[in-house]
Amino acid sequence: MDILIPDSWLREHLKTKATPRQIAEYLSLCSQSVEKTTKKDSDWLYEIEITTNRPDCFSVYGVARELAAILPQFGIQAKLEEIPENKIRMPEVKNSLPLEVKIEKSSLCPRFTALIFDNLTIKPSPKVVQERLKKSGVRALNNVIDISNYLMLELGQPMHTFDYDKIKGAKMILRESAGGEKLTTLDDTIRALPDGSIIIEDGESRIVDLCGIMGGKNSEVDESTKRVLLFVQTYNPMKIRQTCQKLAFRTEAASRFEKGIDPEGVILAMKKAIDMFRKNCGARVASRLIDIYPKPPKPKKVTLTQEKLNRLMGIKVDLSEAKKILDSLGFQSTINQQPSTITALVPHWRNGDIDIGEDLIEEVARIYGYHNLPSRLPQGQIPQIAKNPLFSWQERVKDMLKYWGFMETYNYSMVGESLLIKVGLNPEEHLKITNPLSEDLVYMRTTLIPSLFEVMAKNQAENEKIRIFELANVYLPTVENKLPEEMPMLTGAINHGGFYDAKGLLEGLFNELAITNVNFSPYQLKKTLYGKLFHPARTAEIMIKKNSLGVIGEIKPSIISKLGIKGKVIVFDLDFNELVKHITNIKVHAPIPRYPAIIEDLAFVVPKRTLVGEMIDEIKKIRGMIVSVALLDSYQNTRTFRITYQSFKKTLTDREVEKVREKVVKSIGKKFEARLKST
Repeated sequence: MDILIPDSWLREHLKTKATPRQIAEYLSLCSQSVEKTTKKDSDWLYEIEITTNRPDCFSVYGVARELAAILPQFGIQAKLEEIPENKIRMPEVKNSLPLEVKIEKSSLCPRFTALIFDNLTIKPSPKVVQERLKKSGVRALNNVIDISNYLMLELGQPMHTFDYDKIKGAKMILRESAGGEKLTTLDDTIRALPDGSIIIEDGESRIVDLCGIMGGKNSEVDESTKRVLLFVQTYNPMKIRQTCQKLAFRTEAASRFEKGIDPEGVILAMKKAIDMFRKNCGARVASRLIDIYPKPPKPKKVTLTQEKLNRLMGIKVDLSEAKKILDSLGFQSTINQQPSTITALVPHWRNGDIDIGEDLIEEVARIYGYHNLPSRLPQGQIPQIAKNPLFSWQERVKDMLKYWGFMETYNYSMVGESLLIKVGLNPEEHLKITNPLSEDLVYMRTTLIPSLFEVMAKNQAENEKIRIFELANVYLPTVENKLPEEMPMLTGAINHGGFYDAKGLLEGLFNELAITNVNFSPYQLKKTLYGKLFHPARTAEIMIKKNSLGVIGEIKPSIISKLGIKGKVIVFDLDFNELVKHITNIKVHAPIPRYPAIIEDLAFVVPKRTLVGEMIDEIKKIRGMIVSVALLDSYQNTRTFRITYQSFKKTLTDREVEKVREKVVKSIGKKFEARLKST
């Protein structure tokens, strides 16, 4: 997340003679990256990218605190101007305006503070406030709303203001949303609240705030407001982030709350707000301070040894130098001689990201300067990592398909509900993503086929003949709350030719990969995923021995028409893990025969539903001179086979071929009730 900080505002909290160029350079070297500096009027603007683990730097004061520790390392004096918190006193109020607050779960809101102001006048903010907000990229609205935005930028603590008189019953209940509730937010948008969002409702059960993100329109401060209710609090960061993801909506406040806010900084922000309400609005405090803080975090101590510090930094750093650096960052550290260690009390604003000794080493190293650490090449033997054969076979198969006219496609691993319904698949049988990027990326794919349909539909206007494939994982649901089974699949689609063209391409692929004993047999589709996609009479299961490799077949015309695809579509879908098990680099080569072959075509009239593959296997069983059998033609109930006879010892005579032919005709007639039509 990037923030804008004016140099003039920064120097209100940091006393230094460092130039803007030095501030940008040294802050980037040792802490947060300054992406750009811009001269605006007589001021400079720093555009700073803040890392997610450092929510304490999402403010002018937080960056000033960092620079106070960094600049002295480069020989530049710098002093952090502490905020005079003790000088701002909480007033004693005799006749407190009523406000009842109930928090249903303390985990939703670790700390909650509220205060009521009255006798205020709505008007423009002082010029300095307006200018600083504008330079920081925030539009000035009025003196009340500007206070909350100003302090969020200055201290990193978001806060929210309500019109107290619009809170019905002077009662507020903080709870989780449920049951399809809605709220019109300050931007005049009606938002359907995801279940589990943190919300506040008033005494008449009206939702008045989408906590941590945006307030409700029904409680906004406007020109007629006379009394203001100010909230300064922290929320469960995970809840805020989940709500933002589900709504696809994020605000400046939400960007801070979802990364974690320091609960110990709440009172400081409240005191600053009291001071600004008095000066900018002429308001007075009209209630006692409500401060609900059931579980304050315990002070955290982290210990680091001298040996680990030297080993991980790669140089010797005295503990006294480490103590000096840690103390400059707000840690309270002590050195122990026996054993040689340093123990640091973590400051409350770093409580969320300092836990172990390595975290302290990182703090020492970055202030010491990564650029000051020696550069050393790795020593010793380079470890040998065994290659995964799956990857090399993937590339080889892709190359083969490319040379046969296929184009590889890359698709998202997710598909939308509308596409699944179009192809006849049930979305409930797929894993659903909790926070999808769009409606078209909701369900994890259990098959690659629908994605190829989309590609084909979008490209058929430019290409009449399409051959495409994808090699990627599918995600098969397992038991509840467990990760899915990931399975690589090789899926291809053709919109021209027919079943036998696609089958021939696969046979060529198997031949190049030296995969033998492949059989195409009828596939029982009724209770499978494929049964919803493939034509029941034009689909085959691809078997290797007793193992299923996948299917090949024609897609149902009803599905093709719904997707707007013209013509027939033939698809093959192969389990790539199973395919790799049978691939071998060993190929069997035979010498070229010295004697010529005799080739003849035999046409058989066969009964309906006779399987050609079984007929070919039966012919091949007749050992001797038959070296190859292939289906040449199929018309109505006639199947024509091309049979090649050959001997490696002599030239065959017609009589020798005739004897083998008679065996073929007899065997085929007996097993399949087929008769020879012609030769």
